[in-house]
Amino acid sequence: MESSLLNFEKRRTKVKYCPCGKKNNDGKFAPYIGYDNKGYCHSCGELFLPEKNTSIVDKKYEPLKPVSTSYHDPQLIAKTGRNFKENNFVQFLKSIFSPDEVKQAILKYCIGTSRHWKGSNIFWQIDNYNNVRHGKVMLYDQITGKRSTSETGKAFISSVRSILKLNDFNLKQCLYGLHQINEKETRTIAVCEGEKTSIMMSIFKPEYVWMATGSKVGFKYEMLKPIKGYNIIAFPDKSEYYHWSDIAAELNSVGFKITVNDWIEGLKDYNKGTDLADVYLDTKKSEELSNRQPLQQKTSTNELIFSNLETDVGRLAIKNPNIYLLIDAFGLTDENGFEIRKY
Repeated sequence: MESSLLNFEKRRTKVKYCPCGKKNNDGKFAPYIGYDNKGYCHSCGELFLPEKNTSIVDKKYEPLKPVSTSYHDPQLIAKTGRNFKENNFVQFLKSIFSPDEVKQAILKYCIGTSRHWKGSNIFWQIDNYNNVRHGKVMLYDQITGKRSTSETGKAFISSVRSILKLNDFNLKQCLYGLHQINEKETRTIAVCEGEKTSIMMSIFKPEYVWMATGSKVGFKYEMLKPIKGYNIIAFPDKSEYYHWSDIAAELNSVGFKITVNDWIEGLKDYNKGTDLADVYLDTKKSEELSNRQPLQQKTSTNELIFSNLETDVGRLAIKNPNIYLLIDAFGLTDENGFEIRKY
């Protein structure tokens, strides 16, 4: 086994017990292929690596050879950063958030407007060196905020390189919103799947720097490498929790600091594919209909998502509840200046 790469076994329940002693009837222990007692346990949070293979995961991510990446002219961002009255996605945001909040989101994520389809927008991927790597063109319904589809059910989605017929363009994608690490001092980054979700959550939960993988398979080493030194909280769409957790466990073994949030996975009233913004939006609409306080002032969903620090403090408080008295007495906050809420 020493020469093989460490990959997780798809059929988890073939292993009856986790090395920590817990039963594996629920499949929370993900064994490595070829091992019954090595892998990652979602119950205890422990990663069990073969002693002689502790560096094998690192080797898995060594690039075979450098590949030259193509970039778009940054002037394209300036040219498309206008005409938002004809941008369905921006108009949808304005129906939910204040004009100032939408304006800040447009500037933060460099949202563009495309003429490829009437009402379509552009999600520009800008890397940590401010290179423009990709422009994803999408059409949304202005009222619902959902992706618009053709009569055959096909979504309206394209790319700037396709529209401009850049046949020799060597695409190498990055996290959507990656350029923000050049402007923020925070060491905590929230990663979700969809670009729309990252933009909306940046308004709902501004204490995090929100980025998106662009797809469920985008949660991988190559995409996350630029933020390896940060505390990362991953928010997968419903049904993707265990898949992202397996990847996070593998990446954490080579120096990443990733926590995968399982809140959406436990929501029984939501279907597969539901994302964080869907839930927050539903909650916001419910509260507005019942004339209750706005979402930002309530605890129904905001307090179900805790930072790494709040989680750690909560665990300490189990042994010594007085820790919250000290936090209140000295007015302690987290590294971003936000209050430390009770876990």
